[in-house]
Amino acid sequence: MKASKNYVLDTHILVWYFTGSQRLKRGIKNQIDKIRQQGGNLIVPTIVLSEALDISEKGRVQIDFGKMYTLIQEEPKFEIVGFGSEIFAETTRLKEIQEIHDRIIVATARFYNAGIFKKDRIIRNSGEVKIL
Repeated sequence: MKASKNYVLDTHILVWYFTGSQRLKRGIKNQIDKIRQQGGNLIVPTIVLSEALDISEKGRVQIDFGKMYTLIQEEPKFEIVGFGSEIFAETTRLKEIQEIHDRIIVATARFYNAGIFKKDRIIRNSGEVKIL
């Protein structure tokens, strides 16, 4: 897969996008909209969905998780990817990122040679993947 056509969404970006949050920078929203309309793949790791479900169930954000999940499953531009042995192997090589959820998300981006929509400063500073 080509990096210019594949993009991993992290939990904050995914939730902010689907809730219309003002915390999501307009440029990122526009990039995601463009990918959905014109092409590319929006990769959603299962760890991201798990985190989104968790914050939804805990009431930390108002989102209809079921509706969001159905849309992600049905829209061809979104691709849900699991945490298999190949991504785990990539996770073990990421020493600069301590938080395990972030390591899995970054490992997924590296495995798919994808850019990543991410807000985390540690990941931005790690140089491990292209941050969008």
